[in-house]
Amino acid sequence: MTTNEFAAWAAERGLRPDAIDQLARVAASPEEMQAAFDSVELPPPIYSLRDIQGMTDDFGYGISPTEHGFIFVGACPNGDPIALDVEDEPGSVWYVCMVEMQDTPLREIAIRVADNVESLLRQMTEEDGFPIDYYSAEDMGY
Repeated sequence: MTTNEFAAWAAERGLRPDAIDQLARVAASPEEMQAAFDSVELPPPIYSLRDIQGMTDDFGYGISPTEHGFIFVGACPNGDPIALDVEDEPGSVWYVCMVEMQDTPLREIAIRVADNVESLLRQMTEEDGFPIDYYSAEDMGY
């Protein structure tokens, strides 16, 4: 998937141009995703552009992130989706509780953790004690 194809796809789903540009800069490459898979390691927190499209459009379990105002862009180490808001606080980053998402509207089980994806990655690498998933964010009062 090219950056232009991704930008058109993301814009159709309500993502603002600044958030699209950030994702294009920080998204994992297909090679990084494959290397993580091959070595049975966690992938980078922000997936490749193709994987972002796949998570959002074909997530499964009868869940459509866009119907709840989100685009899924990656995952926490435990599998909780990392989402970008395209509705209420465009571009902000949220952790979604994977355990409860089949039975509960996503907005009710999502916690805002960063202003944007670049801020998220900076906080993950620079701040001790930054939450690693939905439950740790909840425990920390996010």
